[in-house]
Amino acid sequence: MNTNVTSDNRDSKDCPVCGETIKAVAIKCRFCNTDLQAYMTNVEHDAEKILFSGHPATIFTVWQWIVVVMTLGIGYFYYWFKARGLHYEITTQRIKLERGIFSKVKDNIELFTIEHFDLNSPFGMRLIGYCILQLRSSDTSYPQLNLYGIKNLEPLADTLRECSMRERQRRRVTAIIQP
Repeated sequence: MNTNVTSDNRDSKDCPVCGETIKAVAIKCRFCNTDLQAYMTNVEHDAEKILFSGHPATIFTVWQWIVVVMTLGIGYFYYWFKARGLHYEITTQRIKLERGIFSKVKDNIELFTIEHFDLNSPFGMRLIGYCILQLRSSDTSYPQLNLYGIKNLEPLADTLRECSMRERQRRRVTAIIQP
């Protein structure tokens, strides 16, 4: 068995851009002159990552709790079916909506089309830690989208805003604001 081959493999790697063999500890490729750390950072940003996946909360306002109590729990079933009929998958590049319980409708809203983020915290929601994120988009099928029933939506909204700006830069899209 040749032990030099295994030690050479640990000491070298292939450049992800040009494919030439370079040292494993190299920070710059000597063949194509690529900054490997910057390249890997760009690759990580281009990869789509899931920020949130799930259904909205069944009950996310104080007023819904009042309805549940007043109807002796029957209102809870209505809110439960309504929440199960909506599924969010929020990623670093898009928002995927799946609506329906028996029949499903799936929609995608690309983050680079989102022009404006509004965070509303009505009193009944704020009491139990929820809010509504209103997104205005240039997408004609979804000019406005409301995300609700997600715990810690405020930090997620900030992350979405950053991801939207990053997607605009990556796709070289500029916003045109009309008076």
